[in-house]
Parts: sequence; structure tokens; C-alpha cells
Amino acid sequence: MRKAEGPVSEQPGSPISIELSVRLYRWLLAVYPAQFRAEYERPMAQVFRDFCRRDYQRRGILGLTSLWARTSLDLLRSTVEEHLEKGLEMTRDNFVRWSAWALMAGAGLFAAGLILGSFDSDGSDPIGGVDALFEITQIAGISLGQFLLVIGLSGLRIGYGPRSGTLGRALLLAAIFGGLISLAGILLMGSSDAGWSLWAGGLVGMTLALSAFGGVAIRRRIFTRWNFVPLLAGVMVPALFGLSVAMEAGGISLGDWIFPLGVSATGIGLGLLGYRIQADAGIVPQGAAA
Repeated sequence: MRKAEGPVSEQPGSPISIELSVRLYRWLLAVYPAQFRAEYERPMAQVFRDFCRRDYQRRGILGLTSLWARTSLDLLRSTVEEHLEKGLEMTRDNFVRWSAWALMAGAGLFAAGLILGSFDSDGSDPIGGVDALFEITQIAGISLGQFLLVIGLSGLRIGYGPRSGTLGRALLLAAIFGGLISLAGILLMGSSDAGWSLWAGGLVGMTLALSAFGGVAIRRRIFTRWNFVPLLAGVMVPALFGLSVAMEAGGISLGDWIFPLGVSATGIGLGLLGYRIQADAGIVPQGAAA
């Protein structure tokens, strides 16, 4: 495979949704080691463009959604493998530190995907036109963000599970399980109507377990500071879901401003949680008894 000689140029006739996807994909390739990028970045971007064209022609927005979900999984797996081959020692503490960055990045991508995607004037139309940026941001943000959140929660449990007691460990495991269900829903969105239900149900379960873990964190003081952050990160989604169900039963709908407010609060909470894990690295012995 020949080395990269420059950026993959836009091809005449390519829908803007494909061009935006390829640009975002090339930006994500920056996580690979420099030597790997120099050799494979161009052909990888070209292959991804071909997949985008194929899936867009077959199923439109659903095809691109499924492609981004599969691509996010492959990117994380292959990135870790390449860094390991370059001599990175993935110790337990290193994984916890990596998971903190994953949690912060996942929170930002997930919140951006949901909020910007809400500006799409017609969620059922094919990707393209004036709403293309919002649609691509939603697909990529939700897919990659959810996966990174699962990694981040896994690192939280590995690093702080022993300090959290039996209940805390169980709640973190439930949060991870909910995140995986939500991710599975994203993977199924392109082929099954049940994907949306799995995604929403998994998200509610993940955040509900995380908010309950926040109570454990406050009581046991597992972090050096900000033990309320898991509660902040988790409480908004299940609270708004319950409020929405109750109000719709009474014939009342929530205002449009409620959704971005809830997503923003969740994203901020998850980002602060990742920052707290990163800041505590080297201060709090991972796995130490409370």
C-alpha cells in the first residue's frame, strides 16, 4: 500500500453528506500513530468514501448511520492495537487515564450530536441539503460518543470500583450494561425499528444507574472533590423521561427548550466526571480501599 501523498480530494457529484463524513473520518484518523497515518491514511479515507457511497445509495441516512456505528467500533479497536504495537504499555492505571479522556470526549460528541441533530428540520428526509451538517453531526456524534462513554464508564469501575463497595460496583456495572444496550440500539437503527427503543431504553438505564452511583460517591467520598458529579451526569435523562411520560399522560407537552437543557447538563456532568478521574490520577491510588 503506497504512502499518503495528500488529502483525499472531493469528487465531483459526491453528496455533501459523504464529503462531511470523509472529512470527519480523516480528522478521527489523527488518533493513530504518526507512522501508521503516513502510510495508510489516504487509502483508508478512500475506502471509507467508497463505503459511504455504497451505503448511502442503498439506504440513505439509515445506511450512513449503520456505517458510522460500525466504523466507531473498528476505529477504537484498531487504534488501541496500533498503539500497543508501538510499545504503549496498557497498564491498569493507564487504562483508567485513557478512560477519563474517553469519557470527556464521549460526553462532548454525544451532546453535540443530539443537540445539533435537533436542528434538522425533517428527521425523515435523506441526508443532504441545508441540514446535512446537522444530520452528519448527529450520526457521528451519537455513534462515537456512546462507544467512548462505555469505555469511560469501564475505566471508572476499574479505577474506583473497589472504593465504591458492593453497591457502587453493581451500579457501575449496570451503567456499563445500559450503555452497551444503547450502543446495540445504534447499531440496529439502520435495519430495525427496535433500534430506537433499545437506544433510548439503554440510555435511560445507563444514566439512572449512574445517578444512583452518585449517591454512593457522596456517601463514601470516593473522589478527592466533586463527589456530586455522577449524580449531575445521570439524573437529568431519567428525570426528563419520567416527566415527559407524566405530562403526556395529562395531555401536556414539554417545551422545546427542555431537551437541549437536559442533554447539556448530562454532557457537562459526564465531562466533569472524566476530568475528575484524570485529575485524581496519581493522587488517589486506584483500587485503594475506602
